[in-house]
Formats: sequence, C-alpha cells, structure tokens
Amino acid sequence: MGWQVKRTDTFLESLRTIRKNKKTLEELDKKIKRLQEDPLKVGGWLTGDLHRKKSTRISKRYRLIFTPDEKEKIVYLNLIDHRGHVYKVR
Repeated sequence: MGWQVKRTDTFLESLRTIRKNKKTLEELDKKIKRLQEDPLKVGGWLTGDLHRKKSTRISKRYRLIFTPDEKEKIVYLNLIDHRGHVYKVR
C-alpha cells in the first residue's frame, strides 16, 4: 500500500517561488511519486531544529523538506526552497 502525500500551507506558499520553473516542477512531480512509494528510502534525516524531518534534492538548486508519518502512512510536504535558505528554521 502506498503513502498519502499532504501539502502543508507553508509548502504551498513556498511553491509559488518556483511555479514558473518548469524543469524544477517536473522534478518535484517525479520526487512526489517516489515519496508515495516509500518516503523512508528518499533523502536524508535532518538534525537539530529540523529533527524528524527529511530533505531531498529537487534539481541542483532546491531542496524539499518533508515529514513521513510511519504510523499513518502520510508524507507531509513542509517546504521547498533554495538550498541556501531551506534549512533556516521558520
């Protein structure tokens, strides 16, 4: 059984910054399909203030922060932003 993907308000807001970048949106779509299969095999676990969240690369410039909920089989998309800004706690 696959995982359900839910987009947070913060994610939807951050998505606006890349909405005109077709290549990045295509890569994001492919990554979401992989997250639906098994988010535990995608990206790496974060530490510090972002503990319990994971990060994965979307094109060379962007990172996607997401939170897998193993009990509910839900992946929460938290944020997508430039790699230089995404790890700053909001």
